[in-house]
Amino acid sequence: MLALNLFSVKAQQQVFSCSQEKATATDTARYKVTYRLDYTCHSKADKRFDDVRTLLIGRHSAKDFSDIIFHYDSLMTEDMRRGAESFYNPKGFPWPYEILVSPKEKNAEMKYRLPDGMDNLHYSEPIADMQWVFHADTVRTVLGYECQLATCDFAGRHYSAWFAPEIPLPFGPYKFGGLPGLILQIQDDEKQFVWEAIGFEKSDAPIFVYVYENEKSCTPADAAKTIARCFNTPLAFKLAAFGGGKGRIMIVGKDGKTRDATEVEDIPIPYEPIEKLSE
Repeated sequence: MLALNLFSVKAQQQVFSCSQEKATATDTARYKVTYRLDYTCHSKADKRFDDVRTLLIGRHSAKDFSDIIFHYDSLMTEDMRRGAESFYNPKGFPWPYEILVSPKEKNAEMKYRLPDGMDNLHYSEPIADMQWVFHADTVRTVLGYECQLATCDFAGRHYSAWFAPEIPLPFGPYKFGGLPGLILQIQDDEKQFVWEAIGFEKSDAPIFVYVYENEKSCTPADAAKTIARCFNTPLAFKLAAFGGGKGRIMIVGKDGKTRDATEVEDIPIPYEPIEKLSE
């Protein structure tokens, strides 16, 4: 039986930690960029969330992942190595995407961690060539570096990116890249997603690919539909994942009382995907 707080059902989806035991090093990082991601599930939603993102830039690839989720995955893995059974519920609501970008192949390996220990979705998709428009006369300082402005349309959103020519690395968070400098700040016009670099340093850390428990390979379209169902019918989605029926999921309301999920109204969580349109 799974017990959920009413807030976690109505406001956002909480993820659980996963073991990192099945790991393969695919590259070695040369640089590490740390971003603060300020985001919301819907452009008109009042509630916003924070995540700390790590971007490891190697010779052949770049990996973007939640540092918060990674931290709790590491704790769980160490516990398991000591013979202890454990799992962690990462604090807050970190963004559950993990992205491995291979610029030469123009491909991105995407992983999305569904809430409450459900499937980890894994899919592959091409990276679109982003048609950047440069605004050379518009500058700002980010993390001590003078940055220039570039804008582009991508997957149904208009983005403004501030990149540092002083750091000639054509990368950024998520799938963003292709500029003559590292992207240190980027946001869409609606400010649903706002990334800002808070750290940049050299690194020699291995870039690992993890195979998680309950990992499910699927197409990008199937992943998009599954994630949308997770937000549009959160209770029904959880009930289906856990076999449905009474006694599977209990909801703790604001009054402190516990009710069976089958007796609680299924209220959608406001949701807009980061990619509104297929490229």
